[in-house]
Amino acid sequence: AGGEFTIDERTGRIYAQRRLDREERPAWRFLVLATDEGGSGLTGFADVFLEVRDVNDNAPFFPCPALEVDGCFVGHVPENSPADTSVMEMRAMDLDDPNEGRNAMLTYSITKNVRNEINLNLFSINATTGTIYTVLRSLDRELEDQYLVVVEARDGGGLVGTGTATIMVSDVNDHPPVFTQRVYTTQVTEDLEVNSEVLVVSATDGDEGENAVVTFSIVGGDEDRKFFVETDKVNRRGVIKLKKKVDFEKPHERTFNLTLKAEDADFFSLAYCLVQVEDSNDHAPVFFPQFYEAPAMSEDIPVGTIVAQVTASDLDSGLNGKFSYSISKESDPYSQFLVEQSGWVVVADSLDREKISQHRIMVLATDAGSPALTGTAIVMVTVLDVNDNGPEFEVQYKPVVWENTAAPQPVRMNETSLLLHATDRDTSTNGSPFSIRLLMLTSDATNFNLTDFRNGSAAITALRTFDRERQKEYRLPILMIDSGSPPMSSTSTLTVVIADTTKLKKIKQERNKKCYMFTELKPKVGVG
Repeated sequence: AGGEFTIDERTGRIYAQRRLDREERPAWRFLVLATDEGGSGLTGFADVFLEVRDVNDNAPFFPCPALEVDGCFVGHVPENSPADTSVMEMRAMDLDDPNEGRNAMLTYSITKNVRNEINLNLFSINATTGTIYTVLRSLDRELEDQYLVVVEARDGGGLVGTGTATIMVSDVNDHPPVFTQRVYTTQVTEDLEVNSEVLVVSATDGDEGENAVVTFSIVGGDEDRKFFVETDKVNRRGVIKLKKKVDFEKPHERTFNLTLKAEDADFFSLAYCLVQVEDSNDHAPVFFPQFYEAPAMSEDIPVGTIVAQVTASDLDSGLNGKFSYSISKESDPYSQFLVEQSGWVVVADSLDREKISQHRIMVLATDAGSPALTGTAIVMVTVLDVNDNGPEFEVQYKPVVWENTAAPQPVRMNETSLLLHATDRDTSTNGSPFSIRLLMLTSDATNFNLTDFRNGSAAITALRTFDRERQKEYRLPILMIDSGSPPMSSTSTLTVVIADTTKLKKIKQERNKKCYMFTELKPKVGVG
């Protein structure tokens, strides 16, 4: 204490050598020594206790914790809190002596408040405790989530300190989710695959955190459960997807009026979605019936005659449901029929039973979709015979007679037969029995005679001996008449060749030859 105080040797008054600071050291204690006789006599001691009396030399201040991250004074209050809700405490310090008058007696007030839209303060403070309260139930986090309030602490001596309170307004779930559109419209084709995306909807929520987690669902208009919603909670989106295939051909599946729901923990809102199903070409035209059997018709029926009328229908709509008729080229290779777009199948060219006796016409109905689909029907047409063919030789004959052979000589038609056979491409009613005659129209014919057996065969006999060197062949006109009504006839020329007798001799020699075949025989020999 010797450096802080001095004492008058004569009077014993103690003096401070510098300004004392009670806040640094509120009291001093030291010994005072008194000596008589000029310092050589007796000595006495006194124990001095000196208390430094406070003066108001320290203003209040708001201490800030060193480890506070978000700020020195931060309070939290839920939005929509009622009036007089405690928000936080602002505690100031004063280093002066609280027991010395009013030097450390603090009074709190707000020097910079926040006002609402009608100029009313939002916060108040307890002058004694420094507790901040809400004044009105008007805090709305969605409008403002943070307020700064300046608080003053004043001691009894009039010294002032200030601090700033940061008031954070925390969220409560006071807003429903709201769709970004009230009505949605979309189109899908009926061939859309299951789990495919139909539409994406979204919603907003003024709240935050868990209070803003939105879930989407379909609550109306989907009695058959054709759709479902996947919720994207991060982006507040709902993805509507196809759960079951839709069918445009079913009238009640052409339009869906869905009611959508977006909900958080406490609130919800609704929106409406119109899903229009578009037709796809998923149906081929269908004939009814698919098989037609036309009445049998004669092969001489006039071109343009109606054969049958086919009828087809297509369940699709638009171009997908429009179709045209045609006839498969493979079923009508000679283009003898055509089909009108009214469905009438008519004869387009003359028929010939001898070429095709029964027509299996494949009528096609091909729609205008992409890709086009085709339906088929079969029209069976049986062609009846008319007597439009005369008789003809059964085969191409090469008759031969030998020269220098005595008459009468049978004319051999081929190597195996002496008979001439007739045939007719018409049916049996317009065919046999035939009448076969040799026409005496040329001098060649007078050398032969024809015998008709009335069973479709005849024999020809040479009436004289021939000399090949004078004439090598004779042409005989053969008239053949069928039994049709009216009968049909035809004349064919039979060319008789005069053969050389030298060849005849060789043939006879060949016939007289005998062929022998020898096999070597070995005796059986025993072994052993």
